[in-house]
Amino acid sequence: MRGPILIAMAAFLAVVATLGDPGITIDEPLDVRPGRTYVQTFLKKGLGFFDAATVRAVFADNAEHPPLGRWLLGVASMLGEPFESVLGGADPFGVHAGRLAPAVCLALLVGIAAHVAGRLYGTVAGLGAGVSLLLMPRMFAHAHLAALDTFVALFWTTAYFASERALGAKRPTPAMALAGLFWGLALLTKIHGWLLVPLIGLYALARLGPRRALGPVAAWSCVGLLVFWGGWPWLWYDTWERWRAYLGTGVVRLTLHPLYFGHVYDDRAVPWHYPWFYFAVTVPIGLHLLGMVGVWRTFKDPDQGPGKRLLGAILLFLVLFSTNVPVYDGERLFIPAFPLWAVMIGKGIGTLWESRPQRWARGGLVVLLLLQGHGLVALHPYGLSYYNALVGGLKGAERLGLELTYWSDPIDARLLNELAKELAPGDVVAIVPSLHHIQPAAAMTPALLAKKVRLAPQEERERAAWWVVARRTAYWPPDVAARTEQEGPRFVNSRQGVWLSGAWPGPTAPEKGN
Repeated sequence: MRGPILIAMAAFLAVVATLGDPGITIDEPLDVRPGRTYVQTFLKKGLGFFDAATVRAVFADNAEHPPLGRWLLGVASMLGEPFESVLGGADPFGVHAGRLAPAVCLALLVGIAAHVAGRLYGTVAGLGAGVSLLLMPRMFAHAHLAALDTFVALFWTTAYFASERALGAKRPTPAMALAGLFWGLALLTKIHGWLLVPLIGLYALARLGPRRALGPVAAWSCVGLLVFWGGWPWLWYDTWERWRAYLGTGVVRLTLHPLYFGHVYDDRAVPWHYPWFYFAVTVPIGLHLLGMVGVWRTFKDPDQGPGKRLLGAILLFLVLFSTNVPVYDGERLFIPAFPLWAVMIGKGIGTLWESRPQRWARGGLVVLLLLQGHGLVALHPYGLSYYNALVGGLKGAERLGLELTYWSDPIDARLLNELAKELAPGDVVAIVPSLHHIQPAAAMTPALLAKKVRLAPQEERERAAWWVVARRTAYWPPDVAARTEQEGPRFVNSRQGVWLSGAWPGPTAPEKGN
């Protein structure tokens, strides 16, 4: 047990030490703001928080997702507020402090992956699983953002492992009732939790048979649904209408436009291979090779049920997002597949460790594993721009016409503070692309505030002194795209020879030399 705890602590410290490095992304203030409202309202009203009028006021504008992740962000933001100066600096929405919550959750996820792999496949496999998950650049980068994705990965994965293990217990009904608690938490995080229903249902039928499975599955379902309903007061009132609206968030929603091999798609029209491709190219190649050793071992040896079920859960995500459900942002929507894959990677590491007892072979395996952290270091703090060598890294992704950034994470304090030196008091700086009116306000830095500069949405770019542009090209207005073709940025953030964000003088900028 000591190994998983140590790896989890290392993950937490690594994230916290770099928590303020990425720029504030579009979703972060939209998730932290309601979370702070939850906490402040509960502290003010106590049990009155659950009155119908208060529930309506608190949840009405953020009921597209269940509230657990936002509660965690709100608590972290409020508790971390006194330490903002060391967490990335004060910001208008408490985002930097809110990032403490996903940092804790990544640490827990790393520890759980290490514990599960160690229990199933041995100590070395457990250590390998934890380290491999920590070395995945995109997983590490998501843990820096005060958004829901790391919570989805943690609670979905925990519910899966708890339920899968409960089915093998001597008394599966009480074990599954306890596992239902974790399923309820997954449901309270995001709609992904419902994917566990067919998965665990099939596992129960296969393992226990129809008659014996009925009791455990019923106990799991009842506890999970009770936790879900009890944990989301929004559903207590006008239940049918609000339930239908919640289920409709996957149908009636804003269409997003991912860039994929040079073509901009609607999110429901992305080619079927999109999730398979992003699963393949967003994990270091060496980790994939070690995972394939784990897959080989799973199918070579008899009685490898846990490994086959693990692969089934990974395939569930890849197959589902190969259909016409909305898919965008690379790996983000099927993020629970990655901690599951880390367990399989750990199995591969354990297999090689046991089959090659020579000191040189084991030393080489350790070196190979640690070398997989190169991308994490080289791309930081823009790990969500990571691509492996299958596409030639970030430079290859640029040539192939793939998405090069997430949502404004390269518009960070370093870039904005450099730009601040060129600005006059009262200047307007337009952020491109900007999808929500609070996005520019959330990105303000102390240096910009000191000069009374205003960050504005892209709609105000015609009267802006500067444009700050993130390389999310599908959302660029035509004039911005033309400007970036004509000249390079004055200030820039880049990695591997590819610019990810930059600043251009705007229409109201003073002429050079004036």
